Amino acid sequence: MPVVFTMTPSNLAQAAMPGELFLPLLTIFAFGSLFLPEQTVEIGAVINSKQTQLWWLYLLRFIWYAVVLAMLATVLIGVYAFFNVGVNLLILWFDFVVKILLVGSITVLSYSLSRSLAVAYLLPTAYFALCIGYRYLGAVNIMTFMRHRTVSDNWIQLLLAELFLAISFLSLKSRPVRG
Repeated sequence: MPVVFTMTPSNLAQAAMPGELFLPLLTIFAFGSLFLPEQTVEIGAVINSKQTQLWWLYLLRFIWYAVVLAMLATVLIGVYAFFNVGVNLLILWFDFVVKILLVGSITVLSYSLSRSLAVAYLLPTAYFALCIGYRYLGAVNIMTFMRHRTVSDNWIQLLLAELFLAISFLSLKSRPVRG
């Protein structure tokens, strides 16, 4: 990140660049791999025959990846604090974590509804590209501070992430394996 982005930004839009550009890409790769180990019906059936169901493993992996990515966001905020960046770092950290949860929830929702790993990578990547290229998405654009939007957009994105996650895990629980 220090090669591509400045670690001493002068305003909020500059400070948000790594978290609103780099973290969503990492999120797509991390949460897409959430489903890799159980890509065959037979493996899913064996796991679902045990006491711990497959959807529960997916939930644990989601939490794990979210924590790891949030720690990366925390390190970035720590670097900003070390350099005494003059922006509200708590709001910036919240923005970064919301982006992780929103893009991650879109990835999980894509997989849970399609049962296709390709779709789980394609839809969040297309959404990310749309957010970069089309600035009129309003509150659902993940480039919140880069587009000079208010922090209230993050609350809307957080609610969407929670809704997408609820739908995803209910779908994964109700349709455990593909037949």
